Amino acid sequence: MMTKPVKPTQVFYNAKIITLDQTHPEAEAMALEGDQILAVGTNEKIKALAGEETETHDLEGQVVIPGFNDSHMHLINLGQGMDGVDLTKARSISDLVRLGQEYVDKNPDHAWILGRGFNDETFETKALPTKADLDQISKTQPVFFTRVCGHICVANSKALQMARLDTTTPNPAGGGLDREMKTGEPTGVLRENAIDLVRSLIPSPTIDDLKRVIRIASQAAASLGLTSVQSNDLHGTRTLINRLEAYGQLAESGELPIRVELQSTMSTPEELKTYLEVRKTHPTLGTKVTLGPLKLFTDGSLGGRTAALTHPYADDPTTSGMAIFTQEELDELVLMAAHANLQVAIHAIGDRAMDMVMDSYEKAKAAEPGWTARPRIIHAQITRYDQLERMARLGIVCDIQPIFVPTDLHFVESRVGLESSKYSYAWKTMKELGIHTAGGSDCPVESCNPLWGMHAAITRQDQGRYPKEGWHPNERLTPQEALALFTTGSAYAAHEEDIKGTLRAGKLADFVVLPEDPTKIDPEKLLTVKVTATYVGGQRVF
Repeated sequence: MMTKPVKPTQVFYNAKIITLDQTHPEAEAMALEGDQILAVGTNEKIKALAGEETETHDLEGQVVIPGFNDSHMHLINLGQGMDGVDLTKARSISDLVRLGQEYVDKNPDHAWILGRGFNDETFETKALPTKADLDQISKTQPVFFTRVCGHICVANSKALQMARLDTTTPNPAGGGLDREMKTGEPTGVLRENAIDLVRSLIPSPTIDDLKRVIRIASQAAASLGLTSVQSNDLHGTRTLINRLEAYGQLAESGELPIRVELQSTMSTPEELKTYLEVRKTHPTLGTKVTLGPLKLFTDGSLGGRTAALTHPYADDPTTSGMAIFTQEELDELVLMAAHANLQVAIHAIGDRAMDMVMDSYEKAKAAEPGWTARPRIIHAQITRYDQLERMARLGIVCDIQPIFVPTDLHFVESRVGLESSKYSYAWKTMKELGIHTAGGSDCPVESCNPLWGMHAAITRQDQGRYPKEGWHPNERLTPQEALALFTTGSAYAAHEEDIKGTLRAGKLADFVVLPEDPTKIDPEKLLTVKVTATYVGGQRVF
């Protein structure tokens, strides 16, 4: 018996469709069946498929591209930042204090005053705030502000007292407390693992709290054309179930507009063992939420001089950064994940950290030949050419953040020296060596606007067009390569290239409508172009 041909539920036509499918790179129209693409082709061919029940959409010459996919960000942190003290606009310590005071005036009953996003590199006087500065905001409520990188925090005197941090407190492994030179008193500045000495006291958000900030952040992401994000939102086992429940409930109720793959930071063998069991037993999180790789940190940030380098910092020879783990500790965690065939994505910014990561990956691959999950390095900023060659040999995927360059280009060479900067943020070299790259933002460290990320990848300039030819212009990407970072590249990193990243029959109907072609316009216009519409599974979410 012959079956009737499937009729599309929706048809989009009169468009310029950039499919990123090499066999059919451009089209005029696209037909959907439910949450998947049924066909792409000419207006005539696709419109002929429509039935009486088919919804039709005339896009009037606008451009359609695959949905943007941020390969590494922090969605809950973004939402919490939008819900707390937004410090991104502070250009001095006095600005930071004023923003905190204004927040306290509006929220006098809050148990903790939390803020994120300040960058001392943009301050009139480049200096970190201290407890004395935050004491001006409140002496009775604990105040806890996070630097834009997330690797340095500042606490006021009340928060330090609650954590019992004083002259007798030793620095924890992989972390440090800044101290007054003469007295040894903590200044309030906490680095890396020392941050948890205070952060662990902050009351865990409830499931409803988490749902509120996820809603805020995911809608903001959808407005920027993001249909998928790979978000590092699971940190240890203390809050694990609440976070999974929050995401699961939003997905089940249809309140989550985008797709989320959750990256999990489990920093001890005990935490990782528990997490591996939870992965087996926790109920499904719905079609929009999946559990992704183990995400580890091996070092800190370049801005905070905690990225682990093989040589001392050029502008501070007393330090070469901070390794979070010993090599043995890192090896153990990576091997545990490899044994479970779990993907691992590791934060590494300095070249010393990169060596540690690749040593662990190589050992795990040798010990577990059945480990098929693609190993990833997140950031991969300060690299040597021999390291890039080794990444290619090991099949490592690099999650890069082009949006870092507009900020970092102003201080990278002063931090690491001209010679070490030559193969830093080396995106074109990675491509030439055959290294798979995925595009992310590390938001809220930087904006998760992928069009801004594309601009940075294409120009290697800040948003004031500096420097004129771009910073290390030989590492610039073409507009097509920049678009691929945030689409096909991110899909590949997550083992999802069969369902995401290009627009062709059988793939998820995740796409973005733009007024202009982002690969053809003047790159400067990428900073001002606004998304017309965002579709996830064929449903308009923005």
